[in-house]
Amino acid sequence: MADSPKRSQIEVTLAYMAIGVIALSVISMAATLILTALGVDQLPALMAQLPLIGFPVGFLLIIGMLITSIARRGKNNRS
Repeated sequence: MADSPKRSQIEVTLAYMAIGVIALSVISMAATLILTALGVDQLPALMAQLPLIGFPVGFLLIIGMLITSIARRGKNNRS
């Protein structure tokens, strides 16, 4: 069996951060939609705006994870 490549700590950290930020944004968006459908008039501003910030940040974290993965593979291929 071929050895699976070891993930660096930064890749694992970026992956968990991306999952956390995107999941929080999805939960916030779903809560906003549900509360609006139930007729709640006063929503906290942060709950409604969190997906506007969270999705781009999650995307940037995924891009960062992709860049570190490409750099690691290039380093492994050279050696």
